[in-house]
Amino acid sequence: MYKYLLATLLIFSGCSNITFNASMCDKIASDPQAVMPEECRNYNEEEAQKAFDKTKHKQKSKEDIVEFSKE
Repeated sequence: MYKYLLATLLIFSGCSNITFNASMCDKIASDPQAVMPEECRNYNEEEAQKAFDKTKHKQKSKEDIVEFSKE
């Protein structure tokens, strides 16, 4: 019974939640026999840097700018 509980705990604890970052993609790309995951194929260094620096400005429309005054 404890084996089933332990197995269930490991499955739902997030052990399967693996994310890829740039250094992992570089390491995978250096191996000629490795299969490239989709995250590495879709990786764009310029977009990643923009997301890190937050250089994109959010456009505000007139509907987004609403001012309320207390009377």
